[in-house]
Amino acid sequence: MTHRISPIRTRLRRAAAFMLAGTLLGAATVAAAQDFPTRPITLVVPFPAGGPTDSSARLFGKVMADKLGQPVVVENRAGAGGSVGTAYVARSQPDGYTLLWGGTSSMVVSPALYTNLQYDPIKSFTPIGMAVRGPLILVSRADAPARTLAELLEQARAKEMTVASAGTGSVGHLTAELFKSTTNAKLLHIPYRGGAPALTDVIGGQVDLLFDTVTLLYPQITAGKVRAYAVTGNARYARLPDVPTVAEVAGKPFEAYSWFGLMAPAGTPADVVRKLTDALAAGARDSGVTKEMESLGLEPVGGSAEAFAQSIRTDLDKWTQVVRQANVKPE
Repeated sequence: MTHRISPIRTRLRRAAAFMLAGTLLGAATVAAAQDFPTRPITLVVPFPAGGPTDSSARLFGKVMADKLGQPVVVENRAGAGGSVGTAYVARSQPDGYTLLWGGTSSMVVSPALYTNLQYDPIKSFTPIGMAVRGPLILVSRADAPARTLAELLEQARAKEMTVASAGTGSVGHLTAELFKSTTNAKLLHIPYRGGAPALTDVIGGQVDLLFDTVTLLYPQITAGKVRAYAVTGNARYARLPDVPTVAEVAGKPFEAYSWFGLMAPAGTPADVVRKLTDALAAGARDSGVTKEMESLGLEPVGGSAEAFAQSIRTDLDKWTQVVRQANVKPE
């Protein structure tokens, strides 16, 4: 006599098999996370070699490699304002071996400007930690009539002034738009193809004002070629102690930072994230890294993954609102 196995028993056996497979897969994933890393890690910088993005990644990568016991190999994947390399990491395996050196422009400014990116700054990544950040500085030519930010605001509220930037949709441009709406200053944006030519025309008096990074502006401030009115952080910049924050003079909250941080593809195991966060923090504590970053106007942070995730959400909301209110259209 042929015995027929009931459909119910068949489904139960299949369910048990799936549960066993899931358990084994989960155990293997946990074991892999506990052993991490067992091979070199690729750190993708979505910009060309050279400059603060690349140099900060290489400095932190060296300390992280010592902490993790495996090489951290920097790979430059430039293109489309950082979106090419960023999208590449978003599509990578979430195993901790392909990481992104993300920054303000690729993680919050571009998503605020463009709707067709091949990644989502929130959904596509697991934040590891913020590495460094630095404020921007507002400057004019050295012999400008306004000597203080209060005098500058009085002048800019009475008559329109021009403000240069490294380009439409750059961090400096959006900071100028935020400054305009916060202080009621009358500003006309003049975009350039990079911060250096914008600075040249500010020094020459062709344009009134410029917001840009400490890296670009600090040498010109100390050389007496431009006048610094304010920094955009929540505290004064230590190397320019006499220059106030925007918030101090405006009497309203105001913050704008350029930052870099470590990201992994979404779904990276929590144990791997913790190991990477600890390694990043070791880089932030390293005296050599700290000294080099401070020379670029950047402050090592090395905070938690949770704090970094909140910073990304806060910045994304802020710059998205600025883009909409100012009707910024990418070129």
